[in-house]
Amino acid sequence: MPAYKAIFLFGVLFAAMAVKAQHSIEFNPLYGTARWNPDSIYTNFAGENVQINKCLFYTTGWKAIINNQYKKGQTDTVILSNAHYLIDLSEPKSLKLPFTIPAHATQLIFTLGVDSIKNTTGIQTGVLDPARGMFWTWRTGYIMARLQGTSPSANTAGKRFSYDVGGFESPYNTVRTITLHLPETAGPGSFAKNPLYIQTDLSKWFNGKHTISIAQTPNCHNAGKLAMQLADNYQQLFQLILH
Repeated sequence: MPAYKAIFLFGVLFAAMAVKAQHSIEFNPLYGTARWNPDSIYTNFAGENVQINKCLFYTTGWKAIINNQYKKGQTDTVILSNAHYLIDLSEPKSLKLPFTIPAHATQLIFTLGVDSIKNTTGIQTGVLDPARGMFWTWRTGYIMARLQGTSPSANTAGKRFSYDVGGFESPYNTVRTITLHLPETAGPGSFAKNPLYIQTDLSKWFNGKHTISIAQTPNCHNAGKLAMQLADNYQQLFQLILH
């Protein structure tokens, strides 16, 4: 085979491999820069000691933004999954998502929470089954995210704090859209099937857009201003890294 044909064939095969290359994706729970451990004691931005026992949240509407390979400067949207997933940071099996991210993706977008249709169309099954304990009532809908633990600063029985964030109707809609930019090494020109991790920093519950003090507000169990502030905060939990 002439050398130029061999080079051309190699290029075609290499490009095909690049198109097919995928990245698995998994949530990685942290507190600050340390791996989250439910037995560890941390300090929040109000200077309060906290021990986090539980963190769960729903996600849906997963899609990737990729560069158009034929039209420079244009992008395409790839729907990855419209299913709902219940992420329980205490359950390793729930952390890995059952789909992969295209190698040429530049952004990853998903919704944190349960969409309004699922909130208003009767009893759901699977991860949305009310028996999962992430549901209030038919009027108030699903708990989008939950954070529970203990703190000496909590003026409650057992020094417990509990944030159940819900609400799907204006003006207290706690559903949030998360847009993550992929590391450059995971974007265009990336051919390795390296896993992508969504770093999930639980310290942001207490200080994202708003500073939350457990001493002042140890509980959230209904839609309203505090739930909106917590939703604004957990919108900033996430960052993508290439392992």
